[in-house]
Amino acid sequence: MSQLTFEIDEDIKALSRQAVAEGRLLDLKNDVVFKSFFSKNTPEGIYCRTKMLGAVIGQKVKSATVLNPEILPDFMHGKFPRLDIHCVLEDGSEVDVEMQGTKQHDNQIKRSIYYSAVLAKNAVKAGALYAQMPKVYQIMVMDCTVIKDEKNDIRFHHSYTFREDKSGAQLSDVLQIHFIELPKLKFSKHNESMSELEFWSLLIKSGGTEKTQDLFKQFEDRQEDWTMADTLLREISQDEKEWWVKFSYETAERERNAYFSNTLEKAKRIAMQQGMQQGIQKGMQQGMQQGMQQGMQQGTLLAHLNTAKKLFARDYSDEDIADILGISVLEVANMRSQCKSDAVAHSDILQ
Repeated sequence: MSQLTFEIDEDIKALSRQAVAEGRLLDLKNDVVFKSFFSKNTPEGIYCRTKMLGAVIGQKVKSATVLNPEILPDFMHGKFPRLDIHCVLEDGSEVDVEMQGTKQHDNQIKRSIYYSAVLAKNAVKAGALYAQMPKVYQIMVMDCTVIKDEKNDIRFHHSYTFREDKSGAQLSDVLQIHFIELPKLKFSKHNESMSELEFWSLLIKSGGTEKTQDLFKQFEDRQEDWTMADTLLREISQDEKEWWVKFSYETAERERNAYFSNTLEKAKRIAMQQGMQQGIQKGMQQGMQQGMQQGMQQGTLLAHLNTAKKLFARDYSDEDIADILGISVLEVANMRSQCKSDAVAHSDILQ
């Protein structure tokens, strides 16, 4: 089997060497860094993965085998595989973890529902009983907000299962959706304690900053978590290849966003042009219709007026003329007044 090789831009290599030399730490909010960190099968990687998953789903996780640990970006074409972490727990439960760096235009809530549905479908093997269906956990870690909270109840973690609308009674917890919204996590040195979920969420949010590192050291019950996480983060941050993937992914993302942005702007311009053309055409059509209607109305009025003049000369009453022309008596009276005014004006001109 031939070995896969990738072309790395020399600028990216230079940036990677500089980052390692400066001792910088990778940002766990970056999709590929997040996946690399929590997919490692080293003692530190296994510890961080099981502890993080256990903190989110609210139970102890003994093992979490990653089914898609590889990150094989095609640097030549800027294409990347799915970046989620697909795990199987010791009891057969399946977990899909997504890191969403920015709020995309697509609906993130419906996206998570779709992912969980696909995961649940694939979890039931052909010929298996539905009673054997394992639990499915869909976890969305987001550097943005999508859930609307009450002002007095802002939470960074929301979990959902199937429940009855009125009573809230749980139908089943076989499928769970979890949202971790990092911007909602507010933590400082004034907090009296730090939960496991707060620790792992804060680590993802800003674990590479000195302020956060100093904060972790203040909580004695989180020291083992901090030691393992810090060791793993520093280890991958000293690997130039990890920076290669990060910088290449960011470059591909910028190009993709620029492409979609240009495509969107082009679509807007085309839509505007089409809208203007349709507006002009519609305006012309409406103008023609209005002109024809006004012309017909004026023609009818002129015909009525000419007929009325002849009937006035024959001393027909206004009521009879109204019946003949199919108009109101008031309109006939107005025509009679107009004819008298025109006659007076004509007489003045002759004099």
